Amino acid sequence: MKLKYGMNPYQDFAEVIDNSDSFKILNGNPSVINVLDALNSWQLVREASQTLGKPAATSFKHVTPSGMAMAGSLTESEKQVYLTKAEPSPLASAYAKARGADRLASFGDFIALSDTVDAATAKMIKSEVSDGVIAPEFSAEALEILKSKKKGGYVIFSIDRNYEPEEIESREVFGITIRQKRNQLQVNNALLQDVRTESKPVTEQIAADIKLGILTLKYTQSNSICVVNKGQVIGIGSGQQSRILCSRLALNKANVWYQKMILDYSFLDQHEGLKRTELDQLIEQKREAVFGDKVVLNELEGSCLISDGFFPQKDNIELAAKYGIQYIASPVGSIRDQEIMDTAKKHGITFINIGVRLFHH
Repeated sequence: MKLKYGMNPYQDFAEVIDNSDSFKILNGNPSVINVLDALNSWQLVREASQTLGKPAATSFKHVTPSGMAMAGSLTESEKQVYLTKAEPSPLASAYAKARGADRLASFGDFIALSDTVDAATAKMIKSEVSDGVIAPEFSAEALEILKSKKKGGYVIFSIDRNYEPEEIESREVFGITIRQKRNQLQVNNALLQDVRTESKPVTEQIAADIKLGILTLKYTQSNSICVVNKGQVIGIGSGQQSRILCSRLALNKANVWYQKMILDYSFLDQHEGLKRTELDQLIEQKREAVFGDKVVLNELEGSCLISDGFFPQKDNIELAAKYGIQYIASPVGSIRDQEIMDTAKKHGITFINIGVRLFHH
């Protein structure tokens, strides 16, 4: 599979070798980053759908998710926030929520969808600024809709939903080959059994949200933290050298998402004929004017914070409490574990030791 270019345009030779013949270009001329986004994002939605039993969608930027969500009906306020008027199909609802977590960050995203893409989902994608999509199949109508995007250059990949790679994977860095076992962690209820502080019960919905968070961090550049609420990842902090920076990013993004959820959108009645990107900017300006840095996430019930590594300091827990987080799932292993548990208990946070690190690079 010959590619447009490598990681950067001046790297003018790039190709993909797929001996399984499972990964195909249906349209467009992709780059290496498109391929990396596609293969990482596909693993995330495939595993999420298998684990949680619903269609899944993710919005990827620079090989890490900016949003991730499971299918579910949208409220009228959600349709307004996500700039979606029609009643979407289940798959389209998942993408609306995935992109809607951070529409500014998702500008020019790469999309992964767990199920056969229908016309409703294709129409939604066509209306957004996006670089490409990967899915196991596309209906004939959906494929034609997507092929017309970006003047016919929209990147479309298909992948065999039953494809399983070999147990050992390898990569080459600076002429040196690294081989390791693939990350085949199974995300199930066994990871949620070690409850260290229990202030609120771990309901079926909370368990599903924590699993979704674990799966998301499995394919997010480390260090990473995410916030999940009712089948939607609403804030992601990734690629930072300190965990507190990741926590600040994730919690601030989740707070901004909720500010937009409770914003009065009647001001849009004065603006007609604007492009979606212009509407996004207008909404962001209004949100900033109305709320600024005000914390409102603490008004939302059932928010979970998941970490890909242990917390070295209690400052992460204190910050989570400020934003109203009620559940934290993380591996333990810090010399300050007891202080961290005491802090979680003090703030009424249920803390679950998931027992596994989730680093991804």
